[in-house]
Amino acid sequence: MIKKLLIICLSIFLITGCTKLNDMSYDDVINEIKVNDVQTNNYRRGYSLYLPKGLSILDAGVNYLILSSDTVNYYLYLDFINYKVGQKINHQSDNSYYFKEINNNGFLGYVDIKLWKNNQYLIEIMYNYAKIEVMVDKNAINYALINSINVLKSIRYNDDIVEKILASDSLDNTEEIFDIFKDVASNSNTLEYENDGNEDITKDDIKDTDYIN
Repeated sequence: MIKKLLIICLSIFLITGCTKLNDMSYDDVINEIKVNDVQTNNYRRGYSLYLPKGLSILDAGVNYLILSSDTVNYYLYLDFINYKVGQKINHQSDNSYYFKEINNNGFLGYVDIKLWKNNQYLIEIMYNYAKIEVMVDKNAINYALINSINVLKSIRYNDDIVEKILASDSLDNTEEIFDIFKDVASNSNTLEYENDGNEDITKDDIKDTDYIN
């Protein structure tokens, strides 16, 4: 009886939490970037970050991670070069479903959400000299946003190691390693782009490259 009661209480807690998140506007979710920092719990070469519950590392390179949940992959890129020189990233919004610039005490970034032909939404969020790209259904946008925000704002760079990485010229060319629309073509629960045959779809049409060096 006690075990059943605990399960019921846990279920109510989870449902209430999800409902609250779904009821928030995109602006409200993004403003969470200004809330207290989360503690890092995963340590990589040159940086550490917070990995939210439910996400695991599917693949990793020197300056990228592929984070995976049950149904979604998050593609994380780290810009060590611009981090060291303090270069600001200029991004132009084009045909966006939603776009918002981030300015948190001098830490700049943006959130750009675009609708694709398969009725899924490509979220591109840049902050703290790192960027996450993820494709989700509309009802999962807030969940993907909060996961991405918690990862990006948690990143802590190790200056000494970053300098060694740059000096060794060992950065991965992430554009050559994977294209998020091609690598997961066999997984309909993650990224799936449907071309009706009436137009030519190129890599430049579906992937913004103003950030990846």
